[in-house]
Amino acid sequence: MPDAPDRVEIDARGDVALTADQAAALLGVPLDAFLADLRAGVVYSVVERGEGEDAGRLRLTLRRRAAQRVLVVDAATGQVLSVA
Repeated sequence: MPDAPDRVEIDARGDVALTADQAAALLGVPLDAFLADLRAGVVYSVVERGEGEDAGRLRLTLRRRAAQRVLVVDAATGQVLSVA
């Protein structure tokens, strides 16, 4: 599996904020290819906030073409709990 960070930034709105380098590494593609696809609109992400037993966690789904990575993150600390 491509490299995943141990911790990510949580922005002022409470969303996960990745750098382009982090996102490209997670998806296993060179940065220039990632940026070209980002400009072309084929890269996108969704952040979901946990409820119930998942309260306090965020799930980031990052997609590029056929590749997808899902990070579960502690909403308070930004610690990455799992990557799939």
